[in-house]
Amino acid sequence: MRYLAAPIFLLYKLWIGLVFWCTLLLLYPLFFVLLRKRAWYPAAFRLKRFWARLLAVLLLCPVRTRHSGLLPPTPFIICSNHSSYLDTVFMYLVFSNYFLFVGKGELLRWPLFRTFFKTMDIPVHRQHHRRAVHALRKAYDALRRGESVAIYPEGTIPVHTPRMKAFKKGAFRMAVDLNLPIVPVTWVHNYKIMKDPARIFEYSLPHRVEAVIHPACYPKGNTEQDLIDLRLEVFARIASALPPDFQRDHYEH
Repeated sequence: MRYLAAPIFLLYKLWIGLVFWCTLLLLYPLFFVLLRKRAWYPAAFRLKRFWARLLAVLLLCPVRTRHSGLLPPTPFIICSNHSSYLDTVFMYLVFSNYFLFVGKGELLRWPLFRTFFKTMDIPVHRQHHRRAVHALRKAYDALRRGESVAIYPEGTIPVHTPRMKAFKKGAFRMAVDLNLPIVPVTWVHNYKIMKDPARIFEYSLPHRVEAVIHPACYPKGNTEQDLIDLRLEVFARIASALPPDFQRDHYEH
């Protein structure tokens, strides 16, 4: 049955690509103007939220957010699992308050989409130490200005998503250094919508987007052990909302 459905999966992926790029192309002139000045970034953020709503409607993917705790005052660090190429867009429907994305530097190669990471958001070039340090410094600066940041602590979409990979240290180092809370977020079903566009016959169909916002995790101190403990706590909270078969702890120190 899976092989018989493969053409349907392919057609839906083509629809995702068509909707994503056509809507972005349509809105690009507005983004281009709003990203020319930092003072206009909040307006660009609101336009991103509009774009995300448009995508959710056209892709037949209603977004539902479940809160299991109150959000702390800004700024805070958003950490979520990464199970789909659409996580980034849908994040704008989960958090209404302004935040910046810290994403992989490869996004600068994406036509149109790269304009966000050349200006407003923060690309991380993990293979180049000096540029990675510069990106981390920009994230620290944003948090000190009172702006929240969103990070995928896995660094990429795991091959076996929704089972998670080990978390990298960056987000937790910032939380410990600046004594800021981390808000864990679980994407429950996004991998069913589109995990990897390169795998053209892989399962891909409309699905409800369900995001679980967990209670914030706070650093207990600023030692290396405090960083490890915070990382474990965030990992456990995100994993707790995944389907039972994928909650197994693959965490590595």
